[in-house]
Amino acid sequence: MFKKLVTVIVVNWNGKQHLEDCFSSLLKQDYSSLEIILVDNASNDRSVEFVKSKFPSVKVIQNQDNIGFGPAVNKGLASGKGEYFLFLNNDLSLKSDCISKLTKSMEKPDVGGAIPKILFFEKRDTINSFGVDVNYVGIACPRYIYEKDRESLKEEEVPCGGIFMLHRNIVEKLGGFDESIFFYHEDHDLSWRIRLLGMKLIANPKAVIYHKYHFSRNKNKFYYSEKNRLYLLLKNYSLKTLIFIFPALFLVETSQICFSLFNGWCLKKLKSYFEILMMLPLIFDKRMFIQKNRIESDKEIVRILKGTISVGGIKHPLLDKVLSPAVNMYWKFIKRFIQ
Repeated sequence: MFKKLVTVIVVNWNGKQHLEDCFSSLLKQDYSSLEIILVDNASNDRSVEFVKSKFPSVKVIQNQDNIGFGPAVNKGLASGKGEYFLFLNNDLSLKSDCISKLTKSMEKPDVGGAIPKILFFEKRDTINSFGVDVNYVGIACPRYIYEKDRESLKEEEVPCGGIFMLHRNIVEKLGGFDESIFFYHEDHDLSWRIRLLGMKLIANPKAVIYHKYHFSRNKNKFYYSEKNRLYLLLKNYSLKTLIFIFPALFLVETSQICFSLFNGWCLKKLKSYFEILMMLPLIFDKRMFIQKNRIESDKEIVRILKGTISVGGIKHPLLDKVLSPAVNMYWKFIKRFIQ
């Protein structure tokens, strides 16, 4: 039986210690029609030499600088010959039938992306993510993180996938990842734009990946996450929706400023605002293109967004008892007006 070629793109930066598990799992897939590409972001730990020696069938693209995850994936997309594309981080290991299961999901006509269930590498009975939940002001959290894996999970539509397979024609229509995003929220942005084309993202619990995940917080992660969250909202929502969500967004931004002050990251938060201001001409151009070419309404986009706020790995009474309920209450009021 003819199988469509799947191009797998692995992005790496100084992750040599992860590459054997990752590529070994790819070469053990029961799906034979594979093209595997490593895109290396100027590693200095001999990652490229290791892959060329250990996995000679893998095509290697070497960047002269660390250009970020999204732009690196785009280089793989431009080089790949597959009908489907699957992009991966270097610290992932796939169950042997993962790609087969994802391609099954992709055969449905309204599916633009298929998302695996990701379990912790070192604790394989616990979920790392099953797609990503997204709040209407752009705060994202892995679905079911730290919950026990269970047979009862079914295929379901989700607003975002951290890792997913997508069609070549989607890549051609959207141009891949937005290269203005160095890292953080690039997957959220691509997911959003796929849904604006009227396509669905489906999470498949039978497609399993194991992730060497370690939660961390630092000022640079906070800075990129906050800047890119606002960037996505400003270019992907309609103007009317932006006006409706503004009171909740103002409340969340106030809380994020307080959070940054408490952690000594206030300058990073202010820098994110400054850079958004500097990016306004770019944002305007991109939103003009997106709003002109979109097929789906915001009413459909927000249908599966959350009103509550969850942040994986963070529990705080002010978040759980004050901010999240307030933002959710406002969402229940305005959601009916989003068109």
